[in-house]
Amino acid sequence: MRSRTMRETARERRELAADAGFGGFSITSVLAGVLVAYGAFAILAGLAAAALDAFGADTDLSTDWETLGTAGGLVVAAVLFLAYLFGGYVAGRMARRNGLLHGAGVLILGIVVVTAVAALARSSADPDTIASNLRSLGIPTTADEYGQAGTVAGIASLVALIVGSLLGGVLGERWHARLFARAVDPNVGAQAAAAREAEEARSQANLALARSEGRVRAHELERDRERTRTSEQERALEEERDRRTELEHSRSEVSDGHRLTDAELEEQDRQRDGAARHDGNDHGDERGIRRIVRRR
Repeated sequence: MRSRTMRETARERRELAADAGFGGFSITSVLAGVLVAYGAFAILAGLAAAALDAFGADTDLSTDWETLGTAGGLVVAAVLFLAYLFGGYVAGRMARRNGLLHGAGVLILGIVVVTAVAALARSSADPDTIASNLRSLGIPTTADEYGQAGTVAGIASLVALIVGSLLGGVLGERWHARLFARAVDPNVGAQAAAAREAEEARSQANLALARSEGRVRAHELERDRERTRTSEQERALEEERDRRTELEHSRSEVSDGHRLTDAELEEQDRQRDGAARHDGNDHGDERGIRRIVRRR
């Protein structure tokens, strides 16, 4: 089950700023966002012009909206969106509150500064050069140029300015919400690292315990096998003793049988001797009778 994470709300951030003695709007944050937007546009426009030149497209991104055309206007709009997205993000993140308001402040102040400087430049010795330099910031400097807002380039540029600034301010403020959420999240940061280390140590301990139990089990199995071998050897010895006892008993019976046979033979010998003597007596009687007959 996924655990719920605490989050800091926009209201809580405004209350925190009020408790610290700050108002709901930071002009310093807006100025920083405007400067970032100007610088980002100058850099990104230079990169885009170099890329277009590499593909053989001859497009001046610092000219007015009507001259830019559709393709050039879309490129300028994309560059303006990224530049003022960064500017609004810086303002919203620095202010830490009211990100949408500070994004709108970057949009308005960015246009006002360029327009004011362009108006002041008209009284200088070379107003065209100054106006051209200001135009390189992506914002029109004259009323005639604003009259071209109905073109594809004008509409795309204005939409990019508005959406980029406001979205950047919201994203910049939300960074603090993500920071707070990660700070209190037990799965992130030092607490999470300690928990992971503890879990790893517990895993290592469980692994060592499992290995120890495995060795104990292997020892028990070896001891059981040894007992089995000992039992088999004792059984084999017992069988050998039984076999030897039976063999000795058999040998004893065979020896007794030989003695009985000898006794019978001796008896038979005596019987034969007696019969032989009996026969000898009969022959003696015959010889005596024969002697008497001769005498007569």
